[in-house]
Amino acid sequence: MLKCFIKSGILIFFSLLPLRGQQLVDGIAAIVGQEIILYSDVQQLTIEMLRSSNINPSSLTENDFMSMQNKALRELINMEIILLQAEEDSIVVRERDIQISLEQQLQQYMDIFGSEEQIEQAFNQPIRKIRDFLYDRVKSSLIIQQIQNERFGNISVSRPEVVSFYQENKDSIPDIPERVDISHILMIPEPSEDKKSQQREKLKALRERILSGELSFAIAARDFSADRLSAENGGELGFSPKGTFVPSFEKTAFSLDEGEISEIVETQFGLHLIKLVERRGELINPAHILFEITMDESDNAQTIHKLSTIRDSILSGGDFEDFALRYSDDPDVVTNKGHLGEFPVNTLQIEEFKAAVDTLEEGEISEPFQTSFGFHILKLNHRKPAEKITLETHYNVVENMAASQKKQEAWNRWLDSLYEKFYVEIKR
Repeated sequence: MLKCFIKSGILIFFSLLPLRGQQLVDGIAAIVGQEIILYSDVQQLTIEMLRSSNINPSSLTENDFMSMQNKALRELINMEIILLQAEEDSIVVRERDIQISLEQQLQQYMDIFGSEEQIEQAFNQPIRKIRDFLYDRVKSSLIIQQIQNERFGNISVSRPEVVSFYQENKDSIPDIPERVDISHILMIPEPSEDKKSQQREKLKALRERILSGELSFAIAARDFSADRLSAENGGELGFSPKGTFVPSFEKTAFSLDEGEISEIVETQFGLHLIKLVERRGELINPAHILFEITMDESDNAQTIHKLSTIRDSILSGGDFEDFALRYSDDPDVVTNKGHLGEFPVNTLQIEEFKAAVDTLEEGEISEPFQTSFGFHILKLNHRKPAEKITLETHYNVVENMAASQKKQEAWNRWLDSLYEKFYVEIKR
Protein backbone atom coordinates (compact mmCIF):
# COMPACT_ATOMS: atom_id res chain seq x y z
CA MET A 1 0.00 0.00 0.00
CA LEU A 2 1.20 3.47 -0.82
CA LYS A 3 2.52 5.25 2.23
CA CYS A 4 1.71 8.94 2.20
CA PHE A 5 2.55 11.50 4.86
CA ILE A 6 0.67 14.58 5.96
CA LYS A 7 2.63 17.80 6.53
CA SER A 8 4.55 17.51 9.76
CA GLY A 9 3.17 20.78 11.13
CA ILE A 10 -0.39 19.43 11.35
CA LEU A 11 -1.26 17.62 14.57
CA ILE A 12 -4.55 15.77 14.87
CA PHE A 13 -6.45 14.69 17.96
CA PHE A 14 -9.89 13.07 18.03
CA SER A 15 -11.72 12.92 21.33
CA LEU A 16 -14.98 12.12 19.52
CA LEU A 17 -13.79 9.04 17.63
CA PRO A 18 -14.93 5.73 19.18
CA LEU A 19 -12.50 3.53 21.05
CA ARG A 20 -12.67 -0.28 21.18
CA GLY A 21 -15.90 -0.47 19.17
CA GLN A 22 -17.93 2.17 21.05
CA GLN A 23 -21.00 3.52 19.22
CA LEU A 24 -20.01 6.11 16.65
CA VAL A 25 -21.57 9.58 16.70
CA ASP A 26 -20.93 10.66 13.14
CA GLY A 27 -19.73 14.08 12.13
CA ILE A 28 -17.18 15.89 9.99
CA ALA A 29 -13.57 14.96 10.69
CA ALA A 30 -11.98 17.12 7.97
CA ILE A 31 -12.75 19.24 4.93
CA VAL A 32 -10.59 19.04 1.80
CA GLY A 33 -11.55 21.52 -0.90
CA GLN A 34 -15.32 21.15 -0.97
CA GLU A 35 -15.26 17.48 0.07
CA ILE A 36 -15.89 16.27 3.61
CA ILE A 37 -14.40 13.33 5.48
CA LEU A 38 -16.68 11.83 8.12
CA TYR A 39 -15.70 10.31 11.44
CA SER A 40 -17.32 7.07 10.20
CA ASP A 41 -14.95 7.07 7.20
CA VAL A 42 -12.00 7.38 9.58
CA GLN A 43 -13.38 4.59 11.75
CA GLN A 44 -13.81 2.23 8.81
CA LEU A 45 -10.28 2.79 7.51
CA THR A 46 -8.86 2.44 11.04
CA ILE A 47 -10.51 -0.97 11.40
CA GLU A 48 -9.19 -1.99 7.98
CA MET A 49 -5.64 -0.91 8.84
CA LEU A 50 -5.74 -2.81 12.13
CA ARG A 51 -7.07 -5.93 10.40
CA SER A 52 -4.42 -5.79 7.68
CA SER A 53 -1.73 -5.54 10.37
CA ASN A 54 -3.27 -8.36 12.45
CA ILE A 55 -3.63 -5.98 15.40
CA ASN A 56 -6.35 -6.52 17.98
CA PRO A 57 -7.76 -3.08 18.95
CA SER A 58 -8.19 -4.21 22.55
CA SER A 59 -4.43 -4.78 22.79
CA LEU A 60 -3.64 -1.11 22.10
CA THR A 61 -3.33 1.69 24.60
CA GLU A 62 -5.64 4.67 24.11
CA ASN A 63 -2.75 6.74 22.71
CA ASP A 64 -1.77 3.99 20.26
CA PHE A 65 -5.37 3.63 19.11
CA MET A 66 -5.67 7.39 18.63
CA SER A 67 -2.43 7.35 16.66
CA MET A 68 -3.85 4.71 14.31
CA GLN A 69 -6.95 6.84 13.78
CA ASN A 70 -4.75 9.81 12.97
CA LYS A 71 -2.92 7.75 10.36
CA ALA A 72 -6.24 6.74 8.85
CA LEU A 73 -7.33 10.36 8.64
CA ARG A 74 -4.05 11.31 6.98
CA GLU A 75 -4.59 8.63 4.36
CA LEU A 76 -8.10 9.92 3.63
CA ILE A 77 -6.94 13.54 3.36
CA ASN A 78 -4.14 12.50 1.03
CA MET A 79 -6.62 10.66 -1.17
CA GLU A 80 -8.90 13.68 -1.42
CA ILE A 81 -6.18 16.16 -2.39
CA ILE A 82 -4.78 13.70 -4.93
CA LEU A 83 -8.26 13.39 -6.45
CA LEU A 84 -8.49 17.17 -6.66
CA GLN A 85 -5.17 17.34 -8.50
CA ALA A 86 -6.17 14.43 -10.75
CA GLU A 87 -9.33 16.32 -11.71
CA GLU A 88 -7.24 19.34 -12.69
CA ASP A 89 -4.94 17.09 -14.70
CA SER A 90 -7.93 15.34 -16.36
CA ILE A 91 -6.74 11.95 -15.09
CA VAL A 92 -9.50 9.36 -15.31
CA VAL A 93 -9.76 5.62 -14.72
CA ARG A 94 -12.15 3.24 -16.43
CA GLU A 95 -15.36 2.42 -14.60
CA ARG A 96 -14.93 -1.28 -15.35
CA ASP A 97 -11.51 -1.28 -13.65
CA ILE A 98 -13.06 0.36 -10.59
CA GLN A 99 -15.87 -2.20 -10.47
CA ILE A 100 -13.52 -5.16 -10.85
CA SER A 101 -11.25 -3.89 -8.06
CA LEU A 102 -14.27 -3.09 -5.89
CA GLU A 103 -15.63 -6.62 -6.16
CA GLN A 104 -12.20 -8.04 -5.37
CA GLN A 105 -12.00 -5.88 -2.24
CA LEU A 106 -15.48 -6.92 -1.12
CA GLN A 107 -14.58 -10.57 -1.66
CA GLN A 108 -11.50 -10.07 0.53
CA TYR A 109 -13.80 -8.74 3.25
CA MET A 110 -15.98 -11.83 2.86
CA ASP A 111 -12.91 -14.06 3.19
CA ILE A 112 -11.86 -12.22 6.36
CA PHE A 113 -15.20 -11.79 8.13
CA GLY A 114 -17.20 -14.71 6.74
CA SER A 115 -20.53 -13.06 6.01
CA GLU A 116 -22.14 -9.78 5.05
CA GLU A 117 -23.66 -9.46 8.52
CA GLN A 118 -20.24 -9.79 10.16
CA ILE A 119 -18.81 -7.18 7.79
CA GLU A 120 -21.57 -4.76 8.77
CA GLN A 121 -20.99 -5.51 12.44
CA ALA A 122 -17.23 -5.02 12.19
CA PHE A 123 -17.54 -1.62 10.50
CA ASN A 124 -20.76 -0.57 12.24
CA GLN A 125 -22.10 0.39 8.80
CA PRO A 126 -24.67 -1.06 6.37
CA ILE A 127 -23.14 -2.88 3.40
CA ARG A 128 -24.42 -0.16 1.06
CA LYS A 129 -22.36 2.51 2.82
CA ILE A 130 -19.33 0.23 3.01
CA ARG A 131 -19.59 -0.32 -0.75
CA ASP A 132 -19.81 3.46 -1.38
CA PHE A 133 -16.77 4.08 0.82
CA LEU A 134 -14.78 1.34 -0.91
CA TYR A 135 -15.73 2.70 -4.33
CA ASP A 136 -14.00 5.99 -3.50
CA ARG A 137 -11.01 4.16 -2.02
CA VAL A 138 -10.61 1.92 -5.06
CA LYS A 139 -10.96 4.84 -7.46
CA SER A 140 -8.36 6.84 -5.51
CA SER A 141 -5.97 3.90 -5.47
CA LEU A 142 -6.19 3.42 -9.24
CA ILE A 143 -5.64 7.14 -9.83
CA ILE A 144 -2.67 7.11 -7.46
CA GLN A 145 -1.13 4.21 -9.38
CA GLN A 146 -1.58 6.10 -12.64
CA ILE A 147 -0.04 9.30 -11.22
CA GLN A 148 2.88 7.38 -9.75
CA ASN A 149 3.58 5.70 -13.06
CA GLU A 150 3.31 8.93 -15.06
CA ARG A 151 5.19 11.25 -12.71
CA PHE A 152 7.66 8.99 -10.95
CA GLY A 153 7.87 5.75 -12.91
CA ASN A 154 11.03 6.76 -14.78
CA ILE A 155 13.02 7.75 -11.69
CA SER A 156 16.23 5.74 -11.55
CA VAL A 157 19.40 5.72 -9.44
CA SER A 158 23.04 5.84 -10.42
CA ARG A 159 25.65 3.47 -9.05
CA PRO A 160 27.08 6.18 -6.72
CA GLU A 161 23.57 6.70 -5.36
CA VAL A 162 23.20 2.97 -4.72
CA VAL A 163 26.56 2.83 -2.95
CA SER A 164 25.66 5.88 -0.87
CA PHE A 165 22.29 4.39 0.06
CA TYR A 166 23.93 1.14 1.15
CA GLN A 167 26.57 2.87 3.26
CA GLU A 168 23.95 4.99 5.01
CA ASN A 169 21.50 2.14 5.63
CA LYS A 170 23.50 -1.10 5.77
CA ASP A 171 23.04 -1.50 9.52
CA SER A 172 19.25 -1.26 9.21
CA ILE A 173 18.72 -3.23 5.98
CA PRO A 174 16.99 -6.45 7.01
CA ASP A 175 18.31 -9.86 6.04
CA ILE A 176 16.68 -11.74 3.19
CA PRO A 177 14.47 -14.19 5.10
CA GLU A 178 14.28 -17.94 4.58
CA ARG A 179 12.47 -18.68 1.32
CA VAL A 180 10.72 -21.70 -0.12
CA ASP A 181 9.86 -22.61 -3.68
CA ILE A 182 6.62 -24.59 -3.75
CA SER A 183 4.16 -26.31 -6.08
CA HIS A 184 0.71 -27.66 -5.34
CA ILE A 185 -2.23 -29.60 -6.70
CA LEU A 186 -5.62 -28.27 -5.67
CA MET A 187 -8.84 -30.25 -5.63
CA ILE A 188 -12.16 -28.61 -4.87
CA PRO A 189 -14.58 -31.16 -3.40
CA GLU A 190 -17.49 -32.08 -5.64
CA PRO A 191 -20.91 -32.62 -4.06
CA SER A 192 -22.84 -35.74 -4.86
CA GLU A 193 -25.32 -35.79 -7.73
CA ASP A 194 -28.20 -36.20 -5.25
CA LYS A 195 -27.30 -32.91 -3.57
CA LYS A 196 -27.01 -31.17 -6.92
CA SER A 197 -30.36 -32.53 -8.03
CA GLN A 198 -32.14 -31.32 -4.90
CA GLN A 199 -30.79 -27.77 -5.25
CA ARG A 200 -31.49 -27.77 -8.99
CA GLU A 201 -35.16 -28.56 -8.39
CA LYS A 202 -35.46 -25.78 -5.81
CA LEU A 203 -33.85 -23.25 -8.15
CA LYS A 204 -36.01 -24.43 -11.04
CA ALA A 205 -39.13 -23.79 -8.95
CA LEU A 206 -37.84 -20.31 -8.04
CA ARG A 207 -37.22 -19.54 -11.72
CA GLU A 208 -40.81 -20.48 -12.54
CA ARG A 209 -42.08 -18.12 -9.82
CA ILE A 210 -40.02 -15.29 -11.32
CA LEU A 211 -41.14 -15.98 -14.89
CA SER A 212 -44.79 -16.12 -13.78
CA GLY A 213 -44.50 -12.68 -12.24
CA GLU A 214 -45.04 -13.89 -8.67
CA LEU A 215 -41.58 -12.60 -7.70
CA SER A 216 -39.26 -10.08 -9.27
CA PHE A 217 -35.70 -11.22 -9.95
CA ALA A 218 -34.33 -8.54 -7.59
CA ILE A 219 -36.54 -9.59 -4.68
CA ALA A 220 -35.78 -13.27 -5.28
CA ALA A 221 -32.06 -12.49 -5.27
CA ARG A 222 -32.39 -10.49 -2.07
CA ASP A 223 -34.35 -13.22 -0.30
CA PHE A 224 -32.76 -16.42 -1.61
CA SER A 225 -29.30 -15.85 -3.17
CA ALA A 226 -26.31 -17.25 -1.31
CA ASP A 227 -24.20 -14.40 -2.73
CA ARG A 228 -25.09 -11.91 -0.04
CA LEU A 229 -22.86 -9.13 -1.39
CA SER A 230 -24.74 -8.91 -4.68
CA ALA A 231 -28.12 -9.78 -3.13
CA GLU A 232 -28.18 -6.34 -1.51
CA ASN A 233 -28.29 -4.89 -5.03
CA GLY A 234 -30.91 -7.29 -6.40
CA GLY A 235 -28.21 -9.71 -7.53
CA GLU A 236 -26.49 -7.15 -9.79
CA LEU A 237 -22.75 -7.62 -10.26
CA GLY A 238 -22.00 -4.31 -12.01
CA PHE A 239 -20.75 -3.50 -15.49
CA SER A 240 -17.94 -5.85 -16.45
CA PRO A 241 -15.99 -6.83 -19.58
CA LYS A 242 -15.32 -10.30 -20.91
CA GLY A 243 -12.77 -12.14 -18.82
CA THR A 244 -14.30 -11.06 -15.51
CA PHE A 245 -16.35 -14.16 -14.69
CA VAL A 246 -15.73 -17.90 -14.75
CA PRO A 247 -16.22 -19.31 -18.27
CA SER A 248 -19.59 -21.07 -17.96
CA PHE A 249 -21.17 -18.08 -16.20
CA GLU A 250 -19.67 -15.60 -18.66
CA LYS A 251 -20.67 -17.52 -21.78
CA THR A 252 -24.30 -17.55 -20.68
CA ALA A 253 -24.37 -13.97 -19.41
CA PHE A 254 -23.01 -12.52 -22.67
CA SER A 255 -25.45 -14.60 -24.73
CA LEU A 256 -28.57 -13.16 -23.07
CA ASP A 257 -30.73 -10.31 -24.31
CA GLU A 258 -31.50 -7.46 -21.92
CA GLY A 259 -34.10 -8.59 -19.39
CA GLU A 260 -33.74 -12.28 -20.32
CA ILE A 261 -33.31 -14.87 -17.57
CA SER A 262 -31.13 -17.90 -18.21
CA GLU A 263 -31.69 -21.55 -17.57
CA ILE A 264 -29.79 -22.94 -14.58
CA VAL A 265 -26.01 -22.56 -14.97
CA GLU A 266 -23.53 -24.59 -12.92
CA THR A 267 -20.12 -23.25 -11.85
CA GLN A 268 -17.67 -24.23 -9.14
CA PHE A 269 -19.57 -21.86 -6.82
CA GLY A 270 -22.93 -23.60 -7.22
CA LEU A 271 -26.04 -23.19 -9.37
CA HIS A 272 -27.02 -19.82 -10.86
CA LEU A 273 -29.90 -18.05 -12.51
CA ILE A 274 -28.54 -15.16 -14.57
CA LYS A 275 -30.40 -12.09 -15.77
CA LEU A 276 -28.88 -9.56 -18.15
CA VAL A 277 -29.85 -6.20 -16.68
CA GLU A 278 -28.15 -3.95 -19.24
CA ARG A 279 -25.58 -4.03 -22.03
CA ARG A 280 -23.31 -1.08 -22.85
CA GLY A 281 -21.12 -1.84 -25.82
CA GLU A 282 -18.58 -4.42 -24.68
CA LEU A 283 -19.75 -4.23 -21.05
CA ILE A 284 -22.63 -6.07 -19.43
CA ASN A 285 -24.33 -5.70 -16.06
CA PRO A 286 -25.58 -9.19 -15.09
CA ALA A 287 -27.55 -10.11 -12.00
CA HIS A 288 -27.59 -13.59 -10.54
CA ILE A 289 -29.16 -15.79 -7.92
CA LEU A 290 -26.78 -18.35 -6.44
CA PHE A 291 -27.77 -21.61 -4.78
CA GLU A 292 -24.78 -23.19 -3.09
CA ILE A 293 -24.46 -26.96 -2.89
CA THR A 294 -23.48 -27.88 0.63
CA MET A 295 -21.01 -30.70 0.97
CA ASP A 296 -20.47 -33.10 3.85
CA GLU A 297 -17.63 -35.19 5.19
CA SER A 298 -18.22 -37.97 2.66
CA ASP A 299 -17.52 -35.52 -0.19
CA ASN A 300 -14.35 -34.33 1.57
CA ALA A 301 -13.22 -37.90 2.23
CA GLN A 302 -13.57 -38.77 -1.44
CA THR A 303 -11.44 -35.77 -2.41
CA ILE A 304 -8.75 -36.69 0.13
CA HIS A 305 -8.67 -40.24 -1.24
CA LYS A 306 -8.17 -38.94 -4.81
CA LEU A 307 -5.31 -36.66 -3.72
CA SER A 308 -3.67 -39.46 -1.74
CA THR A 309 -3.81 -41.69 -4.82
CA ILE A 310 -2.24 -38.94 -6.95
CA ARG A 311 0.48 -38.43 -4.33
CA ASP A 312 1.30 -42.15 -4.31
CA SER A 313 1.53 -42.15 -8.13
CA ILE A 314 3.94 -39.20 -8.11
CA LEU A 315 6.09 -40.79 -5.40
CA SER A 316 6.23 -43.93 -7.55
CA GLY A 317 7.86 -41.99 -10.37
CA GLY A 318 5.09 -39.82 -11.80
CA ASP A 319 5.74 -36.24 -12.90
CA PHE A 320 4.24 -33.62 -10.57
CA GLU A 321 3.56 -31.12 -13.38
CA ASP A 322 1.77 -33.73 -15.50
CA PHE A 323 -0.52 -34.69 -12.63
CA ALA A 324 -1.15 -31.02 -11.84
CA LEU A 325 -2.21 -30.36 -15.43
CA ARG A 326 -4.53 -33.37 -15.40
CA TYR A 327 -6.15 -33.01 -11.99
CA SER A 328 -5.56 -29.61 -10.34
CA ASP A 329 -8.51 -27.20 -10.01
CA ASP A 330 -6.16 -24.21 -9.70
CA PRO A 331 -7.42 -21.75 -12.38
CA ASP A 332 -3.82 -20.90 -13.34
CA VAL A 333 -2.62 -24.47 -13.69
CA VAL A 334 -2.42 -24.35 -17.48
CA THR A 335 0.26 -21.66 -17.29
CA ASN A 336 2.04 -22.49 -14.02
CA LYS A 337 1.66 -26.31 -14.06
CA GLY A 338 1.15 -26.21 -10.31
CA HIS A 339 4.24 -24.09 -9.59
CA LEU A 340 3.34 -21.29 -7.16
CA GLY A 341 6.80 -19.70 -6.99
CA GLU A 342 9.21 -18.59 -4.29
CA PHE A 343 8.02 -17.03 -1.02
CA PRO A 344 9.59 -15.91 2.27
CA VAL A 345 8.41 -18.45 4.84
CA ASN A 346 7.32 -15.73 7.26
CA THR A 347 5.05 -14.13 4.65
CA LEU A 348 3.10 -17.23 3.63
CA GLN A 349 -0.42 -15.95 4.23
CA ILE A 350 -2.12 -19.34 4.12
CA GLU A 351 -1.34 -20.80 7.53
CA GLU A 352 -1.93 -24.35 6.35
CA PHE A 353 0.75 -23.88 3.66
CA LYS A 354 3.21 -22.66 6.26
CA ALA A 355 2.45 -25.61 8.53
CA ALA A 356 2.96 -28.04 5.64
CA VAL A 357 6.23 -26.39 4.52
CA ASP A 358 7.62 -26.61 8.06
CA THR A 359 7.36 -30.42 7.94
CA LEU A 360 8.90 -30.99 4.48
CA GLU A 361 12.40 -31.54 3.19
CA GLU A 362 13.36 -30.52 -0.35
CA GLY A 363 11.61 -32.72 -2.90
CA GLU A 364 9.04 -34.07 -0.44
CA ILE A 365 5.26 -33.93 -1.00
CA SER A 366 2.82 -33.34 1.83
CA GLU A 367 -0.14 -35.47 2.76
CA PRO A 368 -3.47 -33.93 1.64
CA PHE A 369 -4.60 -30.96 3.76
CA GLN A 370 -7.47 -28.50 3.64
CA THR A 371 -7.59 -24.71 3.23
CA SER A 372 -10.44 -22.33 2.47
CA PHE A 373 -9.77 -22.98 -1.24
CA GLY A 374 -10.13 -26.75 -1.10
CA PHE A 375 -7.74 -29.68 -0.54
CA HIS A 376 -4.08 -29.63 -1.54
CA ILE A 377 -0.93 -31.62 -1.75
CA LEU A 378 2.16 -29.42 -1.56
CA LYS A 379 5.63 -30.08 -2.92
CA LEU A 380 8.68 -28.31 -1.49
CA ASN A 381 10.93 -27.77 -4.50
CA HIS A 382 13.71 -25.78 -2.79
CA ARG A 383 14.45 -24.19 0.55
CA LYS A 384 16.80 -21.18 0.68
CA PRO A 385 18.21 -20.13 4.06
CA ALA A 386 18.14 -16.56 5.31
CA GLU A 387 21.08 -14.45 4.16
CA LYS A 388 22.52 -11.03 4.86
CA ILE A 389 22.22 -8.43 2.10
CA THR A 390 25.55 -7.06 0.89
CA LEU A 391 26.35 -4.70 -1.95
CA GLU A 392 28.61 -7.26 -3.58
CA THR A 393 26.17 -10.17 -3.66
CA HIS A 394 22.79 -8.37 -3.83
CA TYR A 395 23.43 -5.23 -5.86
CA ASN A 396 20.07 -5.45 -7.66
CA VAL A 397 18.19 -5.74 -4.38
CA VAL A 398 19.97 -2.69 -2.95
CA GLU A 399 19.41 -0.81 -6.21
CA ASN A 400 15.66 -1.44 -5.98
CA MET A 401 15.63 -0.26 -2.37
CA ALA A 402 17.49 2.93 -3.28
CA ALA A 403 15.17 3.60 -6.22
CA SER A 404 12.09 3.02 -4.05
CA GLN A 405 13.36 5.50 -1.46
CA LYS A 406 14.10 8.07 -4.15
CA LYS A 407 10.62 7.68 -5.64
CA GLN A 408 9.02 7.92 -2.18
CA GLU A 409 10.89 11.10 -1.42
CA ALA A 410 9.81 12.61 -4.75
CA TRP A 411 6.22 11.54 -4.05
CA ASN A 412 6.29 13.11 -0.57
CA ARG A 413 7.61 16.42 -1.94
CA TRP A 414 4.87 16.45 -4.57
CA LEU A 415 2.22 15.60 -1.98
CA ASP A 416 3.45 18.36 0.34
CA SER A 417 3.08 20.84 -2.50
CA LEU A 418 -0.61 19.92 -2.79
CA TYR A 419 -1.19 20.91 0.84
CA GLU A 420 -0.02 24.39 -0.12
CA LYS A 421 -2.39 24.41 -3.07
CA PHE A 422 -5.68 23.00 -1.74
CA TYR A 423 -7.78 23.95 1.27
CA VAL A 424 -7.50 21.46 4.17
CA GLU A 425 -9.32 21.95 7.47
CA ILE A 426 -9.13 19.41 10.26
CA LYS A 427 -12.00 19.51 12.74
CA ARG A 428 -11.10 19.27 16.40
